[in-house]
Parts: sequence; structure tokens; C-alpha cells
Amino acid sequence: MSKASDLARLMTSGSTAVHGEAGVTSSGSTGFTTNLQQGLAKAWLNTNQASINDSLNFASVTDNGTGNYTSTFTNAMNNSSYAVSISSNMGSGNGGFNGTGSALSTASVNNYSYTDSGSFRDVNPLYYLIAGDLA
Repeated sequence: MSKASDLARLMTSGSTAVHGEAGVTSSGSTGFTTNLQQGLAKAWLNTNQASINDSLNFASVTDNGTGNYTSTFTNAMNNSSYAVSISSNMGSGNGGFNGTGSALSTASVNNYSYTDSGSFRDVNPLYYLIAGDLA
């Protein structure tokens, strides 16, 4: 197929197939498993303390005390050298939100949230985004 015919099909149907790097397998699969590709988020989480609102590849969140949470992956990471981004819609300033992802392991990530003055505080909601390699 040409790029022009692919574009015409997309415009006509409104959708198109995107094949993952796995390609076609011996069982005839078309390789739609894109979560194994590099460059895609391997986990994300929307949580209120120990309650998961929505997630991908997070099994649970443990509240270890004020402003201290451990989030456990459903599928382990390959190593502890993955990237963690944690945010909240509370913002910083006036005792708002600051957070760090630390104690990274292949099975979980620990998060500390605290005020600008350094006091631990519970923050709701928290959003996690994890990039790296799955095991």
C-alpha cells in the first residue's frame, strides 16, 4: 500500500490500524501489543491516598503515613532506572504540593508529598507517570 492509499482509507473510515513492534506472530496475531514498545508510558496512576481512581499497571497503593505512599506495579519494571513524574492539581505555594518519587524498585515506587515549608502532607489527587522498560 502507498501512503496516499493509507491516507485515503483513514479519511474514509475515520480510523486505522497501528501495529506494534511485535509484528505478526506465528499464531497470526497482528502485533497490536504496543505497551511493550520503547517510548510509551509503562504505568500511570490517579490516586487519592490509598484509593486508586484509575490506573495502568498499578496494583495497589499503600498509605505509609502522612504524605508517604508506596505504589506497587502489576507488572514489574526491568530495573530501578525508570523515570517517575508525580504531580497534583493542587499546585505549589501557600502550602501546596511538592513531591518526589524515590526508593524506586522493580516492584514499586515510593512517593513523599510535602508543603513548601517541608512538612509532610496528604495530597489528593496524585498523578503518576512511569517511563522505562518492563521486565
